[in-house]
Amino acid sequence: MMLVKNIMTNDPITISPDVTIMEAEKMLSINKIGRLLVEKNGKIIGMLTDGDIIAEKDLDASVSEFMSDDLIVINEKSTVQQAAKKLSDNHIGGLPVFNDRKELVGIVTSEDIVYGYLKDEEEEMEMEKKTITPESSAIYLSMTRSRDYEEYWLKKIEGYGYRGAITQTGASAEKLPIKLRESTTVAAIARGVISENSREKMAVSNAVKDAYSQLDLVNPGLGGGFKIAVVRGDGHISVAIFGKFGHALVDGPEQLTVGTSVI
Repeated sequence: MMLVKNIMTNDPITISPDVTIMEAEKMLSINKIGRLLVEKNGKIIGMLTDGDIIAEKDLDASVSEFMSDDLIVINEKSTVQQAAKKLSDNHIGGLPVFNDRKELVGIVTSEDIVYGYLKDEEEEMEMEKKTITPESSAIYLSMTRSRDYEEYWLKKIEGYGYRGAITQTGASAEKLPIKLRESTTVAAIARGVISENSREKMAVSNAVKDAYSQLDLVNPGLGGGFKIAVVRGDGHISVAIFGKFGHALVDGPEQLTVGTSVI
């Protein structure tokens, strides 16, 4: 979880309460910021924002007349979520940040919070992507039990930068290898996982062959009904086949296999 110290602006600019509005405006403009912390005798006593002085005509007036002295602060070890709540609850745009020794170490603004949330999501996605591979994505997709969950995983897969498709097929033992290859290739083309060139279709075919060979090794001579997921990512294709073997007399156990091929 991201902390305030990870997103705050270090060494915030401070001014004296005796500084004039004209000088404060210059500091805000030059530094391209929206707020200044007011410091006296080494202690933060207030905050001045551009909104506090936007309509002020007396440019020689002192900052102390317009600053907010009811300071709401936060510790650098607080979470971004805690900072966001303080800003929202108090209808303010910035918080002075202090360490455990009560020393000023930074300032965190609503803009920093937005950046923090985005960065947190990006880092979480990168961490997930290290564990959610094309192979595992294909497995999760093939084992979905409803159309809604299929769509959920297809969108999630796209979020990782992969492309995925899912289809179903059933056939006798003699026709199963062909049906698996045909339905997977058609679904992959339809969802934009591959294009209609022979090299990419061959990559899908090889991945299906890899997965089917495992099925046939466990239950030779049986047909069945299966869901097949195909996911493209990181220069290769992954296929997961999930379903139940069977024949005219008996249904077999559910089986899951995975095949891969370079594309």
